[in-house]
Amino acid sequence: MKKSFILSFLIISLFSGCFSFSSLNPFSDSKDDENRVEIEIPDEAPIWLKEQKEKNNIVALGATKNIKPNQLKLSKQKALINAGHNLSRKVYIKSLKILKNYLKKVPSKVFEKDIKKEAEQIALKSLDKAKIKGFWQSDENQLFTLIKIDTSILAKDIQLSSKRLFKVDFNLYENILSDRAKAQMIQELEE
Repeated sequence: MKKSFILSFLIISLFSGCFSFSSLNPFSDSKDDENRVEIEIPDEAPIWLKEQKEKNNIVALGATKNIKPNQLKLSKQKALINAGHNLSRKVYIKSLKILKNYLKKVPSKVFEKDIKKEAEQIALKSLDKAKIKGFWQSDENQLFTLIKIDTSILAKDIQLSSKRLFKVDFNLYENILSDRAKAQMIQELEE
């Protein structure tokens, strides 16, 4: 009886929208960004965690609460998953913006859904190339981590993806592959 009640509650809450899968998807277009709660960093945190900025890098913070001493490895994985989600979201938004800006400059036969797919691929590749800056455990039993990716690597990935995306349009392809374009992309990524 209890199992069927719990199962029916989960199904009802799933279909009623109490739980949103779009919050789990870093590439969703939902407006849940306004509802997201910022991760609060304690005052005693190290400087590298408080600043969260590093020249020529995009950084993302991840955190987990209620750490048990015997499950530190699991807590680190949870914090890394959280940071990876945040990093992929940042990279997706920034690369999508860059690709759309280039598309506006030259009329092309590329569709917006193709640009979104490429931005997703760039974001997923960025997770492979991301580096862990460090972990820190607070007195309130929270674990924080910071991961980063070099913007020049990201700009190179955007240029490589443009080969597939814009190969039909030679002018746009030439514009996005130039060294000036790469420097401009790095500057936009660091904003």
